[in-house]
This record gives sequence, structure tokens and C-alpha cells, in this order.
Amino acid sequence: MKRINTTHFAILGLLRIKPMSAYELVKFSKESIGLFWNESYGHIHKSIKQLEQEGYVSVVEEAETGRRKIVYGVTRQGCEQLDSWLALPPEESVIRNELLMKLFVSDERHIPKLIAFLQEELEESERLTAMLAGIKASVPDRESKQAQLWLLTLDYGERYLRMTIEWCQHALESLNRPDRGQENE
Repeated sequence: MKRINTTHFAILGLLRIKPMSAYELVKFSKESIGLFWNESYGHIHKSIKQLEQEGYVSVVEEAETGRRKIVYGVTRQGCEQLDSWLALPPEESVIRNELLMKLFVSDERHIPKLIAFLQEELEESERLTAMLAGIKASVPDRESKQAQLWLLTLDYGERYLRMTIEWCQHALESLNRPDRGQENE
């Protein structure tokens, strides 16, 4: 069965929060949902153009301040499409983790490089944890249902990062141990 283009629905959902330009969509998504959803500027721009042709988004503001800025908003038809998608059960998640693939297919010769990759993953996860804490502190009106939904997604990210940090620490400990043949404790 063909997978639904969820990028379109992510864009509709973000634009329902507030109208944005393609650049602002990329920036906002990196700062809010970037831990579990990211798209390139080119892919978002192409998707917006397709959504505009289908009548799901429209230009709400156009300005030229050195460079052209087009701000898009979701249309009533786009909101209806988004609501229809939100009522469907989520498709199965596809997990792709290059670090895990490299660990799985490596041999002893690669351990020094794997240790460096694990250390980088640990540091990045710690950096992202701090970033999420900042985002969490900036969520307005924490008692609203919308804020509760955002806080739940942040909570998932925090838990995921805690697990990643613990696992990286365990993996580094295991690979740095002289008797690393018995690392499954």
C-alpha cells in the first residue's frame, strides 16, 4: 500500500499554528519538532507549491525587504484535509539509525571509530536535551490543551534522549572495557 505524503500534513499542521514562509517553516520545525520530524528547505518549498496548487494553502502576505518573502496560511479546505488525516491511525514508523547499522555490520577493526561516533552521539543528545529544556520553558499558557499536547511531545523527546544518553554511556563503557567480548550485561 502506498504511504501517505505526511510532509504535506506536517506543513498544514504547522501553518494552522501560525502562517509562515517556507524559510520560517523550516526554522520553526527544527526548533519544535526537529527531533522527530525534519525536512529540507527544498522539500518544504516544493510541498508548499503543491499544496497551494491543490488549494490547501494560500498566500496571506507578500513582502519585499531586500528579498521576496511569501507567507502562507492554511485554507479551510486545508484544515479539512488535515482534520481527516488526524482521524486516521498513524502508519507504522520507519526507524533508520545509521549509527546502529554501523555498529551491527562492523568488526573489531572499526571499534576506535565507533567509539568516536558514540561519543559524538552522546554529546549531541546532551545538547538536544538542553535545547528541549529551553523550548519547554518557553511554552506559553501551560494549562491549555494545546500546551499539554506540545509538552507531551517534548516529554517524548526528553525520554528518548535520556535513553540514548544512557545507551551511549553503556556502549562506550562496553567498548572501552578490555574484556569487550562479554558486553551484554
